Amino acid sequence: MSGGWMAEGEPAGLPPLIERPDIPVRVRRTLTAWLVIWTVRPAWLWRRELLVLAVLGGLAGWGWSLGGTFGAVGFVAALVPVTAAGWPWLGWWLTRARWRRRWDRACRFARLATSNDRVPRIRKIRRVPVGLRLRVRVPRGLIVDGVESAAAHLASDLRVREVRVRRDADRAHLAVVDLVQRDPLAVSDPLMWPWLDRPSARLWEGVPVGLSEDGEPVTARLPGFNLLLGGEPGAGKSAALSTVLAGAALDPWTKVVGLDAKRLELAFWRPCMAEVVYADIGEACELLEWLIGEMDQRYRALESAGLRKVPDGAGLLLLVVDELRFYTAHPDKQEAARFTMLLIDLVARGRAAGMPVSAATQKPSHDVVSTSLRDLFAYRWAMRSTTRAASDTILGQGWASLGYSAASIPISTRGVGLLLAEESAEPVRLLSYYLTDEEIRRVAARGAELRRVHGTG
Repeated sequence: MSGGWMAEGEPAGLPPLIERPDIPVRVRRTLTAWLVIWTVRPAWLWRRELLVLAVLGGLAGWGWSLGGTFGAVGFVAALVPVTAAGWPWLGWWLTRARWRRRWDRACRFARLATSNDRVPRIRKIRRVPVGLRLRVRVPRGLIVDGVESAAAHLASDLRVREVRVRRDADRAHLAVVDLVQRDPLAVSDPLMWPWLDRPSARLWEGVPVGLSEDGEPVTARLPGFNLLLGGEPGAGKSAALSTVLAGAALDPWTKVVGLDAKRLELAFWRPCMAEVVYADIGEACELLEWLIGEMDQRYRALESAGLRKVPDGAGLLLLVVDELRFYTAHPDKQEAARFTMLLIDLVARGRAAGMPVSAATQKPSHDVVSTSLRDLFAYRWAMRSTTRAASDTILGQGWASLGYSAASIPISTRGVGLLLAEESAEPVRLLSYYLTDEEIRRVAARGAELRRVHGTG
């Protein structure tokens, strides 16, 4: 057993007590030890409820001394409206105490007590959309990784869906623990894109692409970054890619070109796009060569102006690729290799020139998309995947073992994915916004009109 030796003969149903690990036999406890273990420790966990009872008892006694039974009942009855008015605060105050007791019990049953019978202690509790978020202090002799390895045991004892543990970025003895009681992303109705009725926009602001588990909008800042979307068929890749296209459509100073192997995904966006190439690998390579020529021209202009990158607010040239696999794994191996080489050049050098790339594919494994290309994408968005390995091919090696796997996303929650940004410490679980075909037509028509008015079409 990790942490020490369990004393024999504990009452059934109670958490095990931990003795000193260097004594392999049962220790004879003193009377003081028994009082601390079975009286002081439980009383401390019930201290809030005991305080409430003490206050009520004190008031009842005071009332009794002043007016007998009538006075005692009157004093207690007078607290009813006060309690009702303050119940939201008082109820939450007592609820936190109840969760502290449940956490203490769960940690002991999960063998997280140290050799001197200390367990991780809750320092702060707050409500979040998924359930509860705990700020936990890990005692000496234990590390956060130990708490994380016991997450399944904790979830079972706490009767919650899942327990998620991560170490505080600045202090190793602190952990953030999420007690997941519900999935806020498992909604029946799709999320409406918040910029749907916006007259115009700029990609430099960051495009809203979804809603996180915490209920916060998630944005993708495309200038200077590239986006790779991956997932199994029907997971919601096209809907997620539409949020990026919609943001680009409302920016009249952004020129949008695309590659669409199915001829369907970009069809509704055609009115506001400068050019679209379909299932022709040769034309796709020619489009990339034109883009690289445009990129080189932009770099010459930046050199003349004494700049390292395009200034904020400059016009962007966005390449959108749907079904990247069709081009990188094309039967014509020579053309496929040519396409991959050109795209690597564009993705590697296009950021500073204001030429981001957003690409979607089912599974960007090394035999479909070379790692030298895949690793250049700063934004990785993994929709539901069939396996943990498939999730790692999108997010990067090792994330699944840290608890971030798109394979764990329920098949019924279409549009849910994990987004890893270059500036983020870890992937964010989110539900992408959704645009209907009619809404896409409206946004595309507005984008076409904006380009006509500004003369940027």
